[in-house]
Amino acid sequence: MNADADRYFMDETDVPALSTRLSQWYRAQSSVRRLRAIADRDALIVLVTIEPTVDGDDMLPVWLARQHDWRNELSSLASRDVRLELAVSGVFQQSGVDAGAVVITDLSWRDPSISP
Repeated sequence: MNADADRYFMDETDVPALSTRLSQWYRAQSSVRRLRAIADRDALIVLVTIEPTVDGDDMLPVWLARQHDWRNELSSLASRDVRLELAVSGVFQQSGVDAGAVVITDLSWRDPSISP
């Protein structure tokens, strides 16, 4: 058997704890509108949308300033590699995600376009 093919995404008992840590991180990042975390074979994929700037409806200044710190923080929280992606359109595209990937958390309470 191929060990790589048999790797698990993560232990089921780790999912609630990681979800809680990601929720706490999301709560502390006021500029992150939405967050979806997906565990796949190679990494934790974290997709985010960011609050646009007040003066120009632009997300990129915040993204460029914070993406490396956020990736490091999330990697530390997850104890694994993190692939952090910006969803510019507000729609989370899941291209490049393994078919058997597991959604760890999907947080959007800051996004006014999503009704509760």
